[in-house]
Amino acid sequence: MKYVRILVAALFTLAGLTTASAADKPKRVKYVAPEGFADHKWDDLRTTFSRLPEKPIGVGAAFMLTIQKQNAFTCVPAMPTGPVTGAVEGCDFYATLQRLRTSFQGGGVYVLSEYTIDGQGFRFGETDPVVMHPVIYDFCANWPAGTRKRGVEPPNFDELDKFCGMRFMFESETREQLRALPPEYVTNYDRVLDKLLAKYGEPKGYLRRGRVIIETLDGESTDVNDRKFSIWRWCPAVGEGLKTECKASVTLSLDPVTGRGSVQYATPLLWEYAFARENNGFKGDRLYKLLHAR
Repeated sequence: MKYVRILVAALFTLAGLTTASAADKPKRVKYVAPEGFADHKWDDLRTTFSRLPEKPIGVGAAFMLTIQKQNAFTCVPAMPTGPVTGAVEGCDFYATLQRLRTSFQGGGVYVLSEYTIDGQGFRFGETDPVVMHPVIYDFCANWPAGTRKRGVEPPNFDELDKFCGMRFMFESETREQLRALPPEYVTNYDRVLDKLLAKYGEPKGYLRRGRVIIETLDGESTDVNDRKFSIWRWCPAVGEGLKTECKASVTLSLDPVTGRGSVQYATPLLWEYAFARENNGFKGDRLYKLLHAR
């Protein structure tokens, strides 16, 4: 009976630990794309941003042919020509051909311009915030090819130049600095990632790995590997990779050599621009490599 009482007590303790563990498990967060930044929504015209300077800090251009999506068709049953046997006669070729549906996406000329407001910063997170600076605004314009001479913008450019992304820069510890810090040290990159997880849920392919450290008798760790900093993407493109299916994707990245990190918001139009750059004359485009999981 003594051992039974001990076993029952142990089971109750284990049950309590299991319940506490389930209660402590973070709530699953569903990804909801950012709607824009501050008082501006995606696709707002550049002309509605009164605080931005007149000249951009950078301009890029790209060209792409329209991409044909997979065809879809509706089968029109063929009229039977022989005795009625109940067998399927198949589709009427010409009637089905008339119902063939082909859709296209993307294409044309793309122009990306980036702006920043001198001295503007942003505190990311309500508790223990991380300072984001500079804050960069992205604007995309797109129009069909052949309507204007190459390199000449259309007269209605201001009506096409739309808010298509944001890039928030931040400083984190470099790989060299981390070598002199304890393995459990929380970097600015870690803090930004935790805030993004709380706000947008887990990114594609996310797996939080544990860290194994082996101590010697002298107290020195035998783990000499540098810490790894992955690029995490929320709602990246699927299929042919042309663009995200969300209103905007979110991408976190860090250069461990310089300690420069960024959080990039990108609408489908900004994805198209990056795709056009990568596949038409600008192989290895920085923005394309940032957005894509390849």
